[in-house]
Amino acid sequence: MSSTVTPGQPTPIGRSLGDPTPVRPSDATPAQGIPAVAPAPASAPPPVAAAPAVVTESETPRRRAPRRARLYVYRVDAWSVTKVAFMLAVALGIVIVCAVAALWWLLDYSGVIATLARNVDEVIGSGTTTFDLEAVLAFDRVMGITVVVAALEVALVSILAGLFAVLYNLTVGITGGVEATFTDAV
Repeated sequence: MSSTVTPGQPTPIGRSLGDPTPVRPSDATPAQGIPAVAPAPASAPPPVAAAPAVVTESETPRRRAPRRARLYVYRVDAWSVTKVAFMLAVALGIVIVCAVAALWWLLDYSGVIATLARNVDEVIGSGTTTFDLEAVLAFDRVMGITVVVAALEVALVSILAGLFAVLYNLTVGITGGVEATFTDAV
């Protein structure tokens, strides 16, 4: 089906392309439930669109100053502080274990542990006894100690954070709390 329309020939909506008459509100089909628009009186001038505002450098709009709010922290929930401290301490424990494993692997790969074990054996060891530093610094032993230290760190940090939260709540009446200033400035 071809949709070409030549001038003077009616379009599918019943108008001609060369027809200079404007579209009137009565030409449209009214929608269901929407009240009809009253036609504008013939004597009223057509509405004029407002000219776009042009802002020059000298006429830039004034920025308002950023708002500030001063708030005081007068109570913290000890259980919430303990939970957050526990999660952060677990993350720190994982970092400690990974760092010690990477450091041990680096020292073993570069031969530092073997060289150190030979030097210690020469200094401490005698003809009948030897001191095996490589057995003391074995990976499983080092990692076992590291995991125990990380577990102690998690427990101590969690308990101390909760204790400090309780102490903060007790002393806030004397000190007035922590002041925090918030602003909407970027």
